Amino acid sequence: MLGVHDDLKRVVRRALELSPFDFGVTSGKRTAKEQNALFKNGASQLDGYSRKSRHQDGCAIDFVVYDENNKVTWGFSYYEQVSWAFKQAAQELNVPIVWGGDWVSFKDGPHVELDKRFYS
Repeated sequence: MLGVHDDLKRVVRRALELSPFDFGVTSGKRTAKEQNALFKNGASQLDGYSRKSRHQDGCAIDFVVYDENNKVTWGFSYYEQVSWAFKQAAQELNVPIVWGGDWVSFKDGPHVELDKRFYS
């Protein structure tokens, strides 16, 4: 969480308290080089140079959800349920966020970012 915007850190901490499932942050602030490596591996649509990620300015995190057996899960329904905790936390703290699972063209369930309309 080093380099992640303080408002997003507050949302993450509160979401952990509210979430029906445990989760862990797997990525926070990234360098352009780190972002580009993800792009080259097909894990991101943003190359980090001509198309920057919100991770590069500390305004995004990625997370992983643990299921009922404390095992990592990639089931979208788990991420959807945890997103509700993020959204409630954001509302309580008056911090506008966007969940990647709400995107239309590219569903990114393990991604949360500060709303760029309010955080540039």
